[in-house]
Amino acid sequence: MVSFLFGQAYTNSDNIRKIRLENLKKNYKGKTVSFKSNNAKIVQGVLLDITNTDFVLSINSSPSFYDHNNIDFIFLPPTNKDLFVATGVAILGGCAGYIATIIYQPNPDNGTIQAVSTLSTILGFIIGKKAFYKPLKIDISGRLNE
Repeated sequence: MVSFLFGQAYTNSDNIRKIRLENLKKNYKGKTVSFKSNNAKIVQGVLLDITNTDFVLSINSSPSFYDHNNIDFIFLPPTNKDLFVATGVAILGGCAGYIATIIYQPNPDNGTIQAVSTLSTILGFIIGKKAFYKPLKIDISGRLNE
């Protein structure tokens, strides 16, 4: 009840953007980021710094400055951990296919087991890749809701 009475009635989108940029700098400095620049070119480099108007990226070991006023989203490429999770889903898919084959057919031949296990492993990897191995999208716009 108290928070309702004394809550902030209006939030400036510039303040939200500044907070998001500060958090981006604090959490992802030194990591590889990518974004679409003003001329619709995809830019990827290591984040060195964020100033009031620019991103400072290391591209081919030289600093480059990019205006961030018209950039709303930053993307972080998937990491090895994401690939390990996708591979784990594939292994679980293969095991599930093997177990389902044994439950469905009590004495299956080797060809059936191999075919079902292979297909379920491939399907598990496709599902794992689509679900876990994708770039992380970070919103740095000043908008609260879309």
